[in-house]
Amino acid sequence: MRKILIAAVLIAASMAAPPAATAETLRFGSDLAGWSVVQFPGIAPAHFAATDDATLSIATDRAAGMLWRPLSGTTQHARTARWRWRVNEGVAPTDLTRRGADDRAIGIYFVFSDRPEPATGPLETLASSAVTALVYVFGGDRPRGTVITSPHMGARGKFIALRDADAGKRVWFDETVELAPDYMRAFGRKMPTLIGIAISSDSDDSRARNRASVQTLVVE
Repeated sequence: MRKILIAAVLIAASMAAPPAATAETLRFGSDLAGWSVVQFPGIAPAHFAATDDATLSIATDRAAGMLWRPLSGTTQHARTARWRWRVNEGVAPTDLTRRGADDRAIGIYFVFSDRPEPATGPLETLASSAVTALVYVFGGDRPRGTVITSPHMGARGKFIALRDADAGKRVWFDETVELAPDYMRAFGRKMPTLIGIAISSDSDDSRARNRASVQTLVVE
């Protein structure tokens, strides 16, 4: 009888637990299939292009924009992400807490929700009160690991500085992040479901330009 009860508990626990994420490389491809280019109203667009399946090039000239990809299946339960990124030319150090003065070469958004989101566009999704975003940043003037409240999303968005604007140019940097503990540190609660990833760049406030790349973006 005891063995039967233990087996029942284990089965129930396995059914309640979310499925484990498997490692997935989020490919870009020549036509950026699966990704959507997002333009911000009234701002010149960023330009995104795939150099190969694993490498994205980004260019902004007094511009800003975002590349968005919704996630589904086991990828939504990813706990870790890794990628390489490089800035060949980037805006000067900025204060990421100030709206209208928060330009940065690259921001990688991990977007979460407490409930299923309706099929809306990326900007509508990011504006939802149920959505939060953890944004890893190459740019700004803060030390690595600093958590910054987004001036655009308020308490629903947190930046984590990884490389400041003065980091080496034309150098590939490898990053690995642990999403769950970073989310807990930034928001003070358990990480919800991962529903999307976005890659952004902006130089419209500083009237400058960015030339950057992201390579081998993997979630697991």
